[in-house]
Amino acid sequence: MMSSQFFSTRELSELCAVGETTVKRWANMGLIKYHKTIGGHRKFKLDDVLDFINKNHIRVAPELLERLQAQKRAAEALDLNTEILLVRGDVEALSEKLAEYLLGFKKSEAEALLSKAIERIPSFAVIFDQMIAPAMHRVGHLWCEKKLSITDEHIITNMVVEAILRAKIRYETSHQEARAQGVSALTMLYGNLDGAAPKGERKNPSAIVCTCPESELHEVALLGVSLVCESLGFQVRYVGAAVPFKDLESAIEEHQPEIVCMSITNGRMRAPLYRRYEQFRKFLAKRGAKLIVGGQFLGETKSRPIQADFRAKTCAELEQYLRENFDVSSATREANSKTLN
Repeated sequence: MMSSQFFSTRELSELCAVGETTVKRWANMGLIKYHKTIGGHRKFKLDDVLDFINKNHIRVAPELLERLQAQKRAAEALDLNTEILLVRGDVEALSEKLAEYLLGFKKSEAEALLSKAIERIPSFAVIFDQMIAPAMHRVGHLWCEKKLSITDEHIITNMVVEAILRAKIRYETSHQEARAQGVSALTMLYGNLDGAAPKGERKNPSAIVCTCPESELHEVALLGVSLVCESLGFQVRYVGAAVPFKDLESAIEEHQPEIVCMSITNGRMRAPLYRRYEQFRKFLAKRGAKLIVGGQFLGETKSRPIQADFRAKTCAELEQYLRENFDVSSATREANSKTLN
């Protein structure tokens, strides 16, 4: 399913489960509006498609209809200037726009912007490192200066988490649909980027994405890590925030991952918790699982450094490490190392 605001005759026929000849007949009869390109091809606008489906009671799978309606809401929520920034791939300006929406508590606009960014920018690492992280740092800075209340900071953080979770669900749904058709999710969404045939029989590496220590509640970076892993073909088991070590160990015994990723933002880990972390690290080593840690705690100099197989300061560093050390999917989101602005 295309992600832009226009459908081709073939795409509309697939959506409505009819032949292309039927779609052309609908257009010729004036039942559905269309536009013609310079080359003479029909293009159907999203608004007109939804209007046609509703008026003529066309049966469309509920999940596809919800996706179309979400695209319409996203298009309506963003102003022309923001759309231009998306087309240009100006990540720095988009980050400022995201911060503006968040500080104005404009939930629908923030969600629409993140949804569109994930469609347009071919790297989750770029989106999180250069768009989401700077916007959240600005929010945190205002809170530190007491220009933003703790309640407002929590509301804004929850807005971002909810938006990312929705994007994550959409991505996973697309991935599952593609696997059912025997192609990779990214081939379906963006085409076969490197021309290589999908590796249908290859067993993807697995990862459990979790957080540490047990009191850790910050989930935004964790979601970014999860999406980066998924975009590289990893089978991700997303555990979430503030999970006790005992439960993490049970999950690891069950799923037997190759890597475990942790996001740590709380500084000054107390001795008992540090010892428990060390026990957990040794637990992973005995099972052949590599441990990757990231987050603001890496910059903490007043506490004992946390030991790990790899310490990633950014999502881009994580992505590079995974590419260099694992057999990741060949059809992945490109431009992971590009700076888009």
